[in-house]
Amino acid sequence: MSSETCSDDQPDEATEMPVRLRASDYFWKPWHAKLWWVAIPVYWALAGGPTRIEWLAGFYESGYAVITNIVFLPVTALLILGFGYFRRRLDEGEPVDPYIDFGDGTRRLPGLPHPTMDEFNPRSGPRWIGNHGRDELLR
Repeated sequence: MSSETCSDDQPDEATEMPVRLRASDYFWKPWHAKLWWVAIPVYWALAGGPTRIEWLAGFYESGYAVITNIVFLPVTALLILGFGYFRRRLDEGEPVDPYIDFGDGTRRLPGLPHPTMDEFNPRSGPRWIGNHGRDELLR
């Protein structure tokens, strides 16, 4: 037997599945994201009414608390952690609605609705008021 490895043992680069983009990889999996999400309820629990600690009251009433209040808002965490996710999503070029109607072969202008959602397009079907098929649909 030869000591060479069989080519079937090695995964082919062309057959590898692409890594699926998941929001949890950016919002929860990194260590700094986990630390941030754990720190948010701890910060607000210490700042809140019945759990308020007297020696921390001076800090929560100071000007520094304005900055830390903004840092420890969940919306701020979503915004900061979401930058990487949305940057990668835009770089990968997710499919968008094309401006060419493949069924008809016509080109529509950017900003116009899809033909099935345009009340003036005959291909929109009986969804729109004024379409002769709408009366038959409602019966």
